[in-house]
Amino acid sequence: MKCTPWEEGTPPLTRHEIRDLLPLVPGWVLESGRLVRKFTFPTFIEAVKFLTLVAVVAAEEGHYPDAAITEHRYVTICWYTHPAGGLTGNDFIMAARVSKMAKEKGI
Repeated sequence: MKCTPWEEGTPPLTRHEIRDLLPLVPGWVLESGRLVRKFTFPTFIEAVKFLTLVAVVAAEEGHYPDAAITEHRYVTICWYTHPAGGLTGNDFIMAARVSKMAKEKGI
């Protein structure tokens, strides 16, 4: 599934819509209105490699996460559509894609 370009004036998802979509992205949680997941890696290099893969997919889709590497092995990915002021379908699409990549890497 691909992201769709955000159009000005498009509202974020409602709480009901978010509640319905959240089970479709296991492992992701809502934190302060954002879709968040923390991944654990054996080494810093593996964490960087994974974050690089996420960055490439995000650039291809034009939909970028907030992301961080902490304690040398944890990667936290956070989706939120800033122009919409909340979550959109694109955030859930990207969460699903990142989960698929992680699964393919055995994470």
